[in-house]
Amino acid sequence: MIVWRDEIDHTNTLPDLTEEIVREVESQLGVKLPESYIQLLRTQNGGFIEQRELSVILNGLNDTIVIDSIMGMSLREGLVESKNLLKEWGVEDERLIAFTGDGHYFLMFDYRDGVIPKIALLDTTAEKIDVLFDSFDQFNEALSVIETDSFVGINEGETLSDYAQNLLYSEVTSEKTFGANIWLNSLDVLDVKELVVELLTWMDDDTLRETAISTIQSTIISRRLRQKELIEAFFSSLLKRDDAYSKQCYEETTYILENGIEPD
Repeated sequence: MIVWRDEIDHTNTLPDLTEEIVREVESQLGVKLPESYIQLLRTQNGGFIEQRELSVILNGLNDTIVIDSIMGMSLREGLVESKNLLKEWGVEDERLIAFTGDGHYFLMFDYRDGVIPKIALLDTTAEKIDVLFDSFDQFNEALSVIETDSFVGINEGETLSDYAQNLLYSEVTSEKTFGANIWLNSLDVLDVKELVVELLTWMDDDTLRETAISTIQSTIISRRLRQKELIEAFFSSLLKRDDAYSKQCYEETTYILENGIEPD
């Protein structure tokens, strides 16, 4: 089940939802959005959720995707950007409206069979769309809490630095990504340079790249990362890739830096 995180996502959390915005967005999209989705956004209008897992098939193989955010709604941001977002992946059917995704996949409201949307998965690698659920409620109920019992919790006498390092440099992917998240949320006491140097080594790893990109981007936007050589190394790595997610992160981050936008 979707639960908003206490940490506000200043980049993607939009102003409080109003009835006027709901009506205008539905008018722009030409659909009636699920009431349960609208009610979710009344609590918080998009942004980070507590990470949830969903078992799917990606590129013909059984896989698990991690969902950590849900799009909100405003007149110019969030759900109304779906058309342009999906178009980058060759999807131009306006009856498909993305509400979350990381570049490898997108989950979408699917209105192809009627006015009540099903939930479909776009596998961007296989260029395939599969219907997963008959409703947003079914999708919400199918989400699983990520099992982290094997590595959550600082042992007695263990420092936060040791705990975060043990996770970040682990050989287990789930531990590594969890360690990156802990480190990112502890930059008041942990060294941002060490975190980013390690994350840059993840950029060629298909299973870790997007965690690396989103985490490094967050350190830059929050003005935690100030080492010019590391920022340039990050941008250089993004520019070597031609996928839409890397391109979007590069454009977003450079725009924020060039325009002197300060985090809220």
